[in-house]
Amino acid sequence: MKFKTILATGAALAFLSAAVCVHAQNLNGTVNAGFYGSPLAIQTINTGFGNAAGGNDSAGGSELDAAYGRISGGNLYLFLAGNVENNGNHLNVFIAGGAAGGQNVLNAPATGTLATMNGSIFSSGFNATFAYDVNDFSGTQYSEEYNLIANTGGYVGSLGNSGTGIYAGIDGTGQSTVGTISLYGNNNNASTMGAAGAASTGGGASTTTGYELVIPLSSIGYGGGNIMVLADINGGGDGYLANQFLPGLAVGTGNVGGGGPYTGSSSSQFNFANTAGEFFTVAGVPEPATMAFLGLFSLASLLAIRRRK
Repeated sequence: MKFKTILATGAALAFLSAAVCVHAQNLNGTVNAGFYGSPLAIQTINTGFGNAAGGNDSAGGSELDAAYGRISGGNLYLFLAGNVENNGNHLNVFIAGGAAGGQNVLNAPATGTLATMNGSIFSSGFNATFAYDVNDFSGTQYSEEYNLIANTGGYVGSLGNSGTGIYAGIDGTGQSTVGTISLYGNNNNASTMGAAGAASTGGGASTTTGYELVIPLSSIGYGGGNIMVLADINGGGDGYLANQFLPGLAVGTGNVGGGGPYTGSSSSQFNFANTAGEFFTVAGVPEPATMAFLGLFSLASLLAIRRRK
């Protein structure tokens, strides 16, 4: 009886290890903790771009509160809690997918506003392979996507919200050099932040609405293993950086566009050459074959223990 129990237990472990864990995910711009788990980064300082009053499309301010991520089903899922003011402010997302040829110093093609940020320097070890840029102007989101290995991309399309502050749809034209991503945004967050630059009270982790991106791994130059991500809030035309980055910057930091230790040679550039680890990491998922092997290894180990007894 004991041997049968061990055998059944080992077989169950093998099956569970080989299976891909599937969670239902309702893509709607509201974080699903059962899918994403705990935040990978939480904001450290209050926004210098104003505190949004909430309601339709977050008038009055822009902020980044927390970041979540997961690799599943051939896609990178990112959730950025917060909001972007509908005055043309931008959300920039830079991804280092692990493939060779990424950029440690940004040099995007001059096919969209992201090129205004060219010369920005990432932390050592972060070589961006993909970039996404979205701005909200009067109820319409305008998106840019970039393959930073081939150095191609640019403006790909827009989404309207019909006066609700909710955006959902395929964002882009499916251009072959970049690929198409899906955007789900709930841009109605009411800020709980205080004075700009002061230490965050930890409210970022309780912000549940924001921007959700579903990006094919084939679009980001995925080389296997972990994925590194940096997100920021920028002004109109990507011309003036806020102090809202994920991971967050040091307490007391003003808007990067206004100068300071993180500013590049212009107000549209950041410089993290001397700032280690200014990115958050989305953990890679073992291949199904590896998971199956681990399950079989568990079974063999249990059988070996039975034989020794």
